[in-house]
Amino acid sequence: MNNAASRRGFLRSVGVFALVSATGYDSLAQERRETPQAGGGDGNGTEDYPYELMICDYVRFKLSRVDRRGKVTWEHTPVGKVWDFVVTEDNKLIYPIITDKQEVRCIDFDKKQEWSWPYAHDFREIINITQHRSKLIVSGQKPPQAIVMNLEGKIQERLPIPAVYQHHHGQLGNVYQVGENRYLAQLWGEGTALEVDGKGQEVWRYQVPKSGDGRYPAGTIQDVLRLDNGNTLLACGTQARLLEVDRSGEIVWEFTANDHPELHFTNACQLQKLKNGSLLITNFLRGNSGRGAHAFILSKEKKVTWTFTDHKNFTATSQVWAIEP
Repeated sequence: MNNAASRRGFLRSVGVFALVSATGYDSLAQERRETPQAGGGDGNGTEDYPYELMICDYVRFKLSRVDRRGKVTWEHTPVGKVWDFVVTEDNKLIYPIITDKQEVRCIDFDKKQEWSWPYAHDFREIINITQHRSKLIVSGQKPPQAIVMNLEGKIQERLPIPAVYQHHHGQLGNVYQVGENRYLAQLWGEGTALEVDGKGQEVWRYQVPKSGDGRYPAGTIQDVLRLDNGNTLLACGTQARLLEVDRSGEIVWEFTANDHPELHFTNACQLQKLKNGSLLITNFLRGNSGRGAHAFILSKEKKVTWTFTDHKNFTATSQVWAIEP
């Protein structure tokens, strides 16, 4: 799961729904006086997407590339379970895979392996990776460390993250560089966003408050994003909501499944800030496949303007990423 530096009208779709925003639309929808558009479905080349997409299906453990007509143009099934990836500017795909060997791999789109980093002797598990400019940040678990490496897979730095969740799976999620010697980490098991300095010392912390009767706190945060206004956006996992919080910990904006039943929003997963200021949100439908949107776009005004739904080609997507020009 990646952010702006690392990770990204429309004709009527076939077999999917159109969404109506409660209070308005972004400038595009205002100009057209239309409801937000839905995309995806049969891959017959009749839909216009705003972006080409890279998608990880965590049920089929498959990586796919989808063009702007909604057609799957490339697929790859790694040797192990895959949850996350980054796409580099020189068209390389880098992802961790969970196997007995445990690796982070880099391949090109001819499926030729560029490099591999086996990590089983250093970490129990790695499932998350982000990119900041020409650096990769790989999230190690047991011990919890952010491993900074270059795009050739050479380790440059290891940053300790003070995570206390005991189980290796979920100890540490995405880690993003958010400033000079500042890093923002997603602590899945603690339901917490944690900012640390260049030595791994805590600078800021926010734990997602309990909501509903589901498991807590584990699973209540799947991704974090530092916004331009200094606030932090949280994808609150199985709580199926987005929270924007300020530095004091006050919730200044909230997006919930109950407010948008058309989405079948069940697990707020991946966050990507697009170049135009909009946000692409992945909806992880594991256990709820076959209905609802795999992803949707929120405008700068935080109105739903587009959805991605393709239950023919995808089951439960852990990451839907826009490849921007």
